[in-house]
Amino acid sequence: MLAVERRKKITEIITENKSVLVTELSKMFDVTEETIRRDLEKLESQGVLVKTYGGAILVEDGGTEIPADERQVINQAGKDAIARVASDLVNDGDTIFLDASTTTLYLARHIKDKKGVTVITNSEKVVAELSGSDGINIICTGGILDRNNQSYIGRIAENVIKDNYYANKTFFSCRGVTLNRGLTDFNEQQAEIKRAMISCSDTAIFLCDHSKFGRIGVPVVATFDNIDCLITDAAIDKALEDELNRKNVKYVLAKS
Repeated sequence: MLAVERRKKITEIITENKSVLVTELSKMFDVTEETIRRDLEKLESQGVLVKTYGGAILVEDGGTEIPADERQVINQAGKDAIARVASDLVNDGDTIFLDASTTTLYLARHIKDKKGVTVITNSEKVVAELSGSDGINIICTGGILDRNNQSYIGRIAENVIKDNYYANKTFFSCRGVTLNRGLTDFNEQQAEIKRAMISCSDTAIFLCDHSKFGRIGVPVVATFDNIDCLITDAAIDKALEDELNRKNVKYVLAKS
């Protein structure tokens, strides 16, 4: 296959999946990883994608958030692997916050058999997912419905969290993470809910599939000082790993 044909196919793949990994493309096209990196550099110069450590993500309109139903099917294997690892951190009797990210929905599916766990969430999907689990106590924040995310936001939701609840752990995700800006999101109101959850819990656990590396949103959700653990489905670059070590943030690689 000619390089131009391979790059066209890579463009089609990343357009459909929103992200790609160098290792996967190397196997798919039976070329070296260095060849794939050169392809990605070329496509980056054309404005098709943004390179991240170990792969690349699609260049998207930063002002438009993908609806929850569409995000839910992006990188399903990676999100499920992250959720399986995260579920081991939920102990019987825990009180936990789950935000409205799609990865926490996968986590909800893995904790259905836990006993005496209280889940506090602003996500309609998480409430529906856990509604049949007798061992799970569910508290929904209420608030203004964000139809795009199928979740609740606004001052009511934020105050319900801050004024009434404290949790052992917060599990959350966001639009992206970079070394310079930390953890950022699409939406200021969603970011406020995540910040409230983090501030009202003992431990903050960031569920970060590989598509989020190098991605930048507008509002800052948290800095590396605010989180205790990062669980991801792909190796991170050394600079980020060094920063996590400096901030005493545990790094866990989930294998799908």
